[in-house]
Amino acid sequence: EGAGLTGPVTTRLATAQRQVLRLTALVDNLLDVSRLSLGKLVLERAEVDLAQVTRDAVERLSDVFAQAKCLLRLELPRTTLTGHWDALRLDQVLVNLLTNAAKYGAGCPVSVRAGLNAEDEAWVEVSDAGIGIEADALPRLFGRFERAVSERHYGGMGLGLYISRQIVEALGGRIDVDSQPGKGATFTLRLPRTPPEP
Repeated sequence: EGAGLTGPVTTRLATAQRQVLRLTALVDNLLDVSRLSLGKLVLERAEVDLAQVTRDAVERLSDVFAQAKCLLRLELPRTTLTGHWDALRLDQVLVNLLTNAAKYGAGCPVSVRAGLNAEDEAWVEVSDAGIGIEADALPRLFGRFERAVSERHYGGMGLGLYISRQIVEALGGRIDVDSQPGKGATFTLRLPRTPPEP
């Protein structure tokens, strides 16, 4: 008789776990916004391989891409992409870009590439072939509590890209976006391999 409850109980536990994870992420984001506004975002710099951090983030989110029915293409260099960065904060940025690609590119392919440019910057590019972004929304895309789409349809609080840009700029880098409505979006993260002068 007890065995009959296993399915429903497991389903409820899984739902509760997802809600706890969402609330934890929300609280973490609000704490980050508070730290950023007070100038208290602390970076723990160490030698980091951006290619490995990217690979780890992609592997960890494989279920997210599977649920979104996004075919994922990963192109990473054979060599390492080392720099003096904060691994946990970089992971936070990459997870945000990757989950956005799965959310707004649901049912479409997602491409993740990385490499070095002529300025000795490491870069990661996350491209989806989803709904894209209207031109008038691009300038405010990285603003606090801003969004380019309806909250009712896509959820979220409009904090992920704001926090991501602040982290990347604190590391001396930048995030750019290229997009057209109906043609997907490409976010490119660029980071100098040596820390900026204080």
